Order: sequence, then structure tokens, then C-alpha cells
Amino acid sequence: MDYRLADPELKEMDKNEVSELLNQRIYLRVAMINARDGTPLVHPIWYYFNDEKFYGVSNTGGIKIQSLKKNPDVYFLVDVVDRGVRGKARAKVIDDPSYAKEITARNLTRYLGSLDSPKAKERLEFSKNYSAIEITPVYMASWKV
Repeated sequence: MDYRLADPELKEMDKNEVSELLNQRIYLRVAMINARDGTPLVHPIWYYFNDEKFYGVSNTGGIKIQSLKKNPDVYFLVDVVDRGVRGKARAKVIDDPSYAKEITARNLTRYLGSLDSPKAKERLEFSKNYSAIEITPVYMASWKV
């Protein structure tokens, strides 16, 4: 993957800083084209980043999955107040409930701390209705103040 500076007026993050940012419990925002009417959509996704890919899930019957299947080209953003990464990527939807459950479990542990809470158990049960999403960046542009 190509790493680059997002804004010439700011500084580029090094790979360790990018990794630190991507390991925070914040949203991945994914911009896509709405499959229904061709307008832009931006959806927040719980994710984890591994082997230069973002992994998330969404409801199999929802507009997010429909849109990514129709047009897998996306733009992503992960940011906090003073730094962030963004870039173009390609999304792959995998309609495999067991794989979606694995990703859901990993993300629930990442964001909620464990799978023991009633909320985590409920979300894990819902995962039978999820599709997995793998987002592979073409490039990742970073900035920091």
C-alpha cells in the first residue's frame, strides 16, 4: 500500500503513529455511492485493522451492503482532533455468517472490552444476519498538527 502525506501544510504521521491511531476505539467512516439512488453515503463502522485491511460487518439486507456490492470503490477516514488517515479503497463483501461472527466478536472485544456484557451477547447473536466487509486501501494519506 502507498502511504503519503494528506495535506502539504501539515505533517505526515509515521507508520507507528498510524498504527497507534488505528488501534484506538474510534469509527472508520466509509463513503460510498447509494445503490438506491446514486447519491453519496457516509457510514461509521466498528473495525479492526490487520495486514493492511480494515475488517467490519453490517446487516446483510441493509443499504450499506447493497451499495458496497454494487460499487466496491470507497473512500475512508479515521481521525481525531489533531491527526488522521484517509484514502481510497476497495471493499469486498463476504456473505458468510460465521466469518461475520468472527469479525463481530473481535470488534466487540475491541470496542466493549469483552464478550460478557448483555449488549455484546446481543450483538453477537445478531451477527447471524451480518455480512463481513474487508476494505483494502489503495493508498493511505495521513496528517498531524
